Amino acid sequence: MAAIDADIIAAYIAAAASLLVAIIAYCGNRKTQLKVETLKGKLAERKSENDARRDYVYEARKRLYQECEPLLFQFYETGENALHRVYSLARTSRAGDLEPGASWLDGAGYYMVSTIYNLLAPAAVFKMIQRRLTFIDLGVESHISAHYFLAKAIYLSFTDAFDLAARAPELPYSPDEPGWEDKRMSSPAQFWRQHVNLGRLDVAVEALVVKSSADPERLCSFGEFEDAFYDEQSPIGEAFNGFLDLFLSFHPRTRPILWRTLVAQAHIYLALPRLCLDNANARGTGMVYPIPADERTQFDWRAPAENASNAEVLEHPFSVSEAYLQAHLGKQFVVHEDQP
Repeated sequence: MAAIDADIIAAYIAAAASLLVAIIAYCGNRKTQLKVETLKGKLAERKSENDARRDYVYEARKRLYQECEPLLFQFYETGENALHRVYSLARTSRAGDLEPGASWLDGAGYYMVSTIYNLLAPAAVFKMIQRRLTFIDLGVESHISAHYFLAKAIYLSFTDAFDLAARAPELPYSPDEPGWEDKRMSSPAQFWRQHVNLGRLDVAVEALVVKSSADPERLCSFGEFEDAFYDEQSPIGEAFNGFLDLFLSFHPRTRPILWRTLVAQAHIYLALPRLCLDNANARGTGMVYPIPADERTQFDWRAPAENASNAEVLEHPFSVSEAYLQAHLGKQFVVHEDQP
């Protein structure tokens, strides 16, 4: 009888153990199942977020391409024209056609008007690009954001004469000193204004943009600009008086700070073809590089009788521009490296 009781007890113990194992297994499976369900929920939520982000990026990129690609092409085109006008100013100076009394820039003739238009047109395109972008948009397309920041650097450089003058070798610059009207005639390098205030710059470039309720805004043509330039009552005629004074009788020798501005801009314009090529090859964004010494001859403004040194003409404007661009473009400007 005792043996039977022992067998019964053993059976109960075995049954209880099996039940306990089953309970533990059930609890473990339930806990695992809950974890799996929680993980599935998180994955589904993450997928939904990723899908939403992908859809947003797709729509944002599509909008950017539709809105900005034509303007990027126009920025490239106007930038090329601006670069060639910088070359033209150096070439005209070499020919002696910027000398006082015989300068192509002594008045509001064709060369003056076309110089102002060609140098300011890229800044006007920047304003149109700026209106089509938001901060978030810039994060979805590095190619377009690179263009935007380079265009912005062009725009702001017109206001940065004090910064450019203060970089070694430093140049004295006092356009607001009492008596500047008389002093600038004898010492234009120091007292002639070689920058434009941001507000006046904004008014001028906005005047270059043709707005219509029926059509998208656009850059005015040179013909439209030339006609309006001579009409003092037109928005362009009023807005560009400051730029007429800025370039009146301009010469790199007597306006060295403005020349530094133009050389800095030339660095950026030379980067635009590479930026377009990088995008075509899916290599990301282009960079702005120093202009090699053997490629600076197009910036040499010295006439045969000019006694300016190589350091003054072919070194200092470029070293100053490099320092300025490094400060304002950061990692987008590559210092002391050969072009790819």
